[in-house]
Amino acid sequence: MHAPIAAAPLYETVKRHITDGIATGRYVPGAKLPSESELVSQLSVSRMTVNRALRELSRDGIITRVQGVGSFVATTAPNTSLSEVRDIRDIIAERGGAHRCRVLDARRTRLDAALAPLFEAAPGLEVFHLSVLHCENDRPLQIERRHVRADFAPDLLDRDLHAMPLTPYLQALAPISELEHVVEAASPDGDERRMLELGDGEPVLRIRRRTWVGDRVVTLSLFSHPGSRYRATVRLRPSDTA
Repeated sequence: MHAPIAAAPLYETVKRHITDGIATGRYVPGAKLPSESELVSQLSVSRMTVNRALRELSRDGIITRVQGVGSFVATTAPNTSLSEVRDIRDIIAERGGAHRCRVLDARRTRLDAALAPLFEAAPGLEVFHLSVLHCENDRPLQIERRHVRADFAPDLLDRDLHAMPLTPYLQALAPISELEHVVEAASPDGDERRMLELGDGEPVLRIRRRTWVGDRVVTLSLFSHPGSRYRATVRLRPSDTA
């Protein structure tokens, strides 16, 4: 039996304050952040707490620190691979469809022994688990099952998961340093057949996505689609494979 999950430490509050500012545009790429002293005063925390938060944000590539000058929001160079990380809402909109979703599950949990290796972490790591059914013109198009490190997006469950596109929100927290997609066509299981309203013999297209920030896997996403109504494409320039 797992021990109760403790409340987020104070340095996570400082990190969330800064990442929220970046996500909402209060702190734009390249902008100078408040000094340590200003953050101590604004958030009523210790200098040690602020320093740890800034160290971790720097480690994850969210900010850059210049000794004797201050901390700045990191600037992200264009990355062709990132253009393939897209939200289902955008795909549906481009096709002229109407998007609707139903949140099936949203909770804080811990990694079990089966998923821990995919996060390159030990079992017990705190993560958020989300399950969402996305529909196009009221027809099921995607089952999204997503696991996100709780220390990467600590306020995730406070967001309106029905209204908020999740992919751009997560990308705004930090630049992705590495991306992996694994695609397979398979026979659907019972839940996929029922929720996606698949016909007899219709395959399911499954996509597993992992994203890294720095050297940490921060998200593991499992997407299931009707094989007859969805396709995955990859477009690369020769320079991407050089």
